[in-house]
Order: sequence, then structure tokens, then C-alpha cells
Amino acid sequence: MLDVLYSSTIPLIALALYWGRKRYINGCRVRVISADAKTSAIVRQTESEGVVTLFDVLRNHCPSLTDPQTAFMVPTPYLPTGLLQTIYATMRVRRHDATSDVVYVRELLEMADGGTVSVDWYGGAGSKGSEESIGGGPIALVMSGVGGSSQEHHVRALAKALASSGSAFRVAVVNHRGTARTPITSPRPYDSGFTEDFRTTVRHIHATYPHSKLAAIGFSMGANILTKYIGEEGAHCVLACAVAVCCPFNIKVSSAAINESNMLNNHVFQPAVMGTLMRAIKRASHLQVRPEWNLDVPQIHRATRLLELEEQLMVKIGGYRDVNEYYEQSSSVNHVDNIAIPFLAINSLDDRITPPQGIPVEKFAANPNIALALVPHGGHLGFLTGVKPKIWFIRPIEEFVAAILR
Repeated sequence: MLDVLYSSTIPLIALALYWGRKRYINGCRVRVISADAKTSAIVRQTESEGVVTLFDVLRNHCPSLTDPQTAFMVPTPYLPTGLLQTIYATMRVRRHDATSDVVYVRELLEMADGGTVSVDWYGGAGSKGSEESIGGGPIALVMSGVGGSSQEHHVRALAKALASSGSAFRVAVVNHRGTARTPITSPRPYDSGFTEDFRTTVRHIHATYPHSKLAAIGFSMGANILTKYIGEEGAHCVLACAVAVCCPFNIKVSSAAINESNMLNNHVFQPAVMGTLMRAIKRASHLQVRPEWNLDVPQIHRATRLLELEEQLMVKIGGYRDVNEYYEQSSSVNHVDNIAIPFLAINSLDDRITPPQGIPVEKFAANPNIALALVPHGGHLGFLTGVKPKIWFIRPIEEFVAAILR
């Protein structure tokens, strides 16, 4: 009797596990929001391909986003939630492995106010090269989030993947002022909506390599700056395409999430970000600040939360009335309608740093130049899949930029 019961129970358990696993995987399907086939913007028109729209690019060249068989972001089994994904990615952001072993060559650029931005180049021989050596090959500009730099694991992994791809990108990682040991030569810091440094860098690279197509990828706050810049430039944007990963879009929504008191913010995100920012502030202590900024320097040095720096530093230097005006003016959501180049945003629905409430979903269906890819479980800059975690978003980035620039 027991043998009969045992032999009949095992298949039922196996079947239940199979259907449970299948249902879970189906729940990890990528959802893409964009204009339909009739209204999607034309990307190019050639004799061999005919008219190619953004809709065509997504459906025919981005299987990780749209193929019914492969368009899934199934989390690493022991990192099934956005919280775990974010903590893992944040705590291991400096790790080095075979997928991210890159050596950069640095270029320093002087900004109009005397500030300095560094560009870390990778690809081919590992140098930025000359116009002749690049030979008109594509260049990918990459920009990290607040407190981030070219040294973050996901940035290095993306740089190596793009340089090793069939398109053989040269990668130019744009480091914000004061990050990645960039010399601090101006008291003006970067902030969530400050696009002038990136604009100057793009102009420089475009002028230096006029025959190269330019793509850009931004992460978190860098994605907000990138998105805002593209919208500001409109039809005059010299980038061929762009990808924004974990873009906050609405800075007020994101800031409320970041400054909420919880385990992730109190013990992981805020300490990591504030540690980097406060080290930069100390390195800038030799610079003379403008009297009209009316900065309370001792209070700035006592700051322990990002909100305190925003109120005491970004608001005053930017000339904003208060932090709410700073959020409003810095948010890229106000510029999404003006984007006129092929643009892909990748966000996670369980991101606690840039919550889905701030994503202007309706705008992605209205603007024929843009598309939004949503995954259920990726956290903030996690998107880790496989038993041995690997970064999922690298593949759709590769597919998208290669398809646009081909």
C-alpha cells in the first residue's frame, strides 16, 4: 500500500514542481512598450532592407526583449527579489572577473567653468586612438549613476562586451566630476539634472571622430542625465541611439524612495553613495566657493543622507528655490516627449531606488522614437540571472545598439 502511494505521489510532486517553475518563468517575461508597427519611427531605409522602423528593430533584432522563446529575465535562484538583487549588485560593485577585466586609457576634458571630466577609453588596443586608427568605427559613451564611475563592475562588463562584439565598439566611459580620481578643479559639483558636462563631452568626441557613429548608455542617475540631454537636444542630437538603464525619470519619486528609512537605504545604498560623495567634497576643500551660493560648509561636511546634500549643495549652487524645484527641473520625464533618436529604456518593476511609479509609461506608447522594456525582478542595477550570476541587461543593450548602427 505504501509503495503504491509513494509511486503515485512522486510524479504528482514532480508535475507540481514543473508547472510551478513554468508559471514562475512565464511571470519573468519581458514586457516591451512602444509605438505600434504603423506609427513607429523610421530608423533607416536601404535597398537591401527597405524601410526599417524602431518596431522592426525590436521585433527582428532584439530577441532578448521580444522573442517569445527567449525574452525572459529569470533571476538567479538565490536572488529572486529586487531587494536581494540590489544588495548583491551594490556590495559586489568593485569585483573583478573574466567578464570585466578591462584596462582604460584616460583623457581629461576641461569644462567651461574650469571643471574637469575624465573619459576612460577601452576597446581594440585599449586606447582612445586617433581618427585614422578608429577608422570611423562606432563609439559607445557610457555614464554611471550617482557616486559611480568607470570602475563599477557592470560598467566594466558592458565595456568589455561592447568592445568584443561584432560591432567592435570603442567605449568611452564619462566620469562625473570628482569621481574615479578625476581631478577636482571647480567647486561646482555634478547633480541629477546637470547635462552641460555630458553635452561638452559629446561635442568633443563627435568633433574628434566625425566619421564614427555614437551610441550612449546611462545607468541610474547617469540615465536621467542622458535622457534629459537627448530630450533637450531634440532633432539636433548627434547620438545615433541611446539606452537608459534604471532611469529614475521623476527625481521626486526616486528621491522619496532613496531617503525612506529602511534596511536597503540605511545600510547599503546611502552609505555607499554618501561615502563616495563625501570623499569628493573633502578633496574639493581647497577650492574657493562663490559667496553668492551662501553655502553652510560645516553642515555640508556633517551630512549623512543624500537629501541633506541636495538641500545644502545642489539647490543653492543651482539657484533653485527649494529641493522640490530642483527635482522638477532635473527630472528627465519632462523631456521624454522631445526625444527624436532611437531610445530604449530598461527598468525593473521591483526597483526600490527608481520605483515604477516614476516611469512615464504612457509616453513610450506615444513617442514613435522610444521603447520601454520592463522586467518583473531585476532590482536596481542588478538584473542578475543564472546560477552563477551574470548581468542580463548587457545582451539587450548589445542587440539594440548593434541593430540601430548596422
